[in-house]
Parts: sequence; structure tokens; C-alpha cells
Amino acid sequence: MKEHMTERFEFDGVNLRAELPEAHATDGARRYPLLLALTHSLDAKEWADRLHAEGILPEMILVTAEGGEEADPAKLLHGIAARYRVLESPAARWICGAGHDAVTALRAVLDHPGLFGAAACLSTSFEGTEGAPPIHSPILRDLEGRQSIPEGIKIHLDYGTVGLDECYEPYHRDLGAILRAKGWKDDREFRVTRAQGGSHDPASWRKRLGPALRWLAGR
Repeated sequence: MKEHMTERFEFDGVNLRAELPEAHATDGARRYPLLLALTHSLDAKEWADRLHAEGILPEMILVTAEGGEEADPAKLLHGIAARYRVLESPAARWICGAGHDAVTALRAVLDHPGLFGAAACLSTSFEGTEGAPPIHSPILRDLEGRQSIPEGIKIHLDYGTVGLDECYEPYHRDLGAILRAKGWKDDREFRVTRAQGGSHDPASWRKRLGPALRWLAGR
């Protein structure tokens, strides 16, 4: 496993931690894929390192939002790209999050397909902070009303079967129906997974992030 350098910085009011490939400091020409983690408790570095060692993921710049501040992924990406050598292709720029952060990640790829090409969304809280039932989910109503949705992106979503996560199945069922009606295909542009025994907590999310990243990588 290759060594990484860690840097902490603040951008747009969000405290960020960057894990950089060692060669980032010595090879001034090479650019890297990016994984932006909106939920710090995912511990995305562990999975990124493991999957890189298995040959599934390339060396990546990993940036994690460390606090509870509300983040604007598009703004964060511009700040990150100005600071580090990130590949310009959207396909090389991934984002992940859990709970309400998963909604933010989902919106990032749907609203900014020219910036982000893939998202891992765990225990997505479609009801939002208001706790409305699925039919009133703001993002689902928004998606249903769109004339079209982007092409060339990939989204992995999951929900567990324990506690709060058990309530999220209808949201994901409705989302799948909307995406199919817009022309997306299961296991091509998106995948929705029912994580048996999964719950709405960091330990469960950390276990489920790896399979999500594997699927996004096509493995």
C-alpha cells in the first residue's frame, strides 16, 4: 500500500481533510481521480486503499468533509481542483455520502454532470429534514418533473433493513421507478441495493461503502 500525505484546510466554510498520493508532491504533471466524501464517518480512505491494493481503484485524491457544515459539492470541487491536480474528466470525479449527505451527493451528480460522474449514496434520507412521507420527498418530486436526466453517470444507492433504514425502502422503490421511466437501466446507470442487516449508523455505512465503490468501478 502506497503512502499518503494528509493535509487539512478550510474552503467555503467547510473543514476538509485531503489524503494525497505520495507522488502528488514530486510529480508535477500527473493528475489524479478524486473521491469526495461528504460524511466523515464513512472512513473512505480505508476502502480506497484496500481497493487500490486489489487493483480495482487507481490512486486517488481523497477529500473528506470533517465537520457537520452543509457543503456545496460544486463549490468544494472548484476549491479542491484549484489546490490539487485533479483529473478534469467528470468520470474521474466521484462523490459519496450517507443519510442527508447522500441526498447532497445524489443532487451533485444529477445537477452537475459536467463536474461529477459517479456517486455512492448510502441510507439516502429522501424525506429530508422535514420527515415527509415518500410521496412528498422534494428530490423525488423534482426528478419526476424533469424532462430529462443526465447520461453518462453512475449512481449506487442502498438501504438497510434495521431501524430507520427499514423505512427507506419505499423511497428507493419510487426512485428506481422514476429513473427507469426516464430511460435509465438497472445495473447500467444505477443500482439500488437492499443491505440485509444494514442500519442507519456509521459502522454499517463503512461496511457498505466498499461494495458501492466496487460497483462504480465496474468490478
